[in-house]
Amino acid sequence: MSIFTPVLKLFWKQNAKEDFERLAGQTPAAGVTAVCDICYADDGLKEHMLDVYFPENADSPLPVIIDIHGGGWMAGSKEINKNYCLALAKRGWCVFNINYRLAGKYRFWQQIEDIFLAFDRIKELSADFPADISRCCLTGDSAGGHLAVCVSAISASYIQRQNFSVGEPALKFRAVGAISPAADLISPNIIMNVNLPELLGRDCKKSKYYKYMDVENIVVKNMPPFYIATSSGDFIRSHSYKLKKALDAAGVENTLHDFKGKYTGRELPHVFSVLDPSPSYSRECIDEMLDFFKAHI
Repeated sequence: MSIFTPVLKLFWKQNAKEDFERLAGQTPAAGVTAVCDICYADDGLKEHMLDVYFPENADSPLPVIIDIHGGGWMAGSKEINKNYCLALAKRGWCVFNINYRLAGKYRFWQQIEDIFLAFDRIKELSADFPADISRCCLTGDSAGGHLAVCVSAISASYIQRQNFSVGEPALKFRAVGAISPAADLISPNIIMNVNLPELLGRDCKKSKYYKYMDVENIVVKNMPPFYIATSSGDFIRSHSYKLKKALDAAGVENTLHDFKGKYTGRELPHVFSVLDPSPSYSRECIDEMLDFFKAHI
């Protein structure tokens, strides 16, 4: 635990309260079946549960999206992304919305372990839902975007899989959506650097996982194509450009849409399409990401 832990916990507790107040004011997408709180591990932890959403009366297997929520690695839950995932499912996808253990109590490598464990369980569950896992895509926002980049790189690299003691991935992702991804916790930036001890321990720079805190260190050429979205009001807007630069250098197909300028009289904030999927600009971002996914499945 670092000296910043109590402050970070207080900040994220308030942020969670605001998240649920925001969700209470939204109208979730109708016509979607939700199956919630499925365990993907045998320990009964809430952090090891996932939800599944798909259109009502789906009569054939649908392409799959797995969503990794954000929240600074030490907060958030699948519940804060529920309306976003319902909006994705409404558009004709089977969506798996996963929890994972949070930093502060757990570490980065345990979050990666959880996500791969969830992938294994989703492969098993696919027969029980209208889910075609041969057409599978991954998305994550903010810290979840960072985790999505990491698991994509680990899946594509034998050496990186050895670092985490994981085998061949259960799922092959055709494309990845990174929404306002956190891409660099190493460069001097107090907002991001305070998370390092929570993720890696007090001697974070000595951790073998330290390199994963900057995506430039881990991107490899055989990763899936990426759709990246940021906006002029995104406080880590530069991270999206850093991810694009790393993908370009590795020869990984990608596209970045920077929602610049002002919409409805204000700049669009960090992870705007996840915060509220209903406004026109959020629908534009979601539809653009899904079109990118469809082009690769």
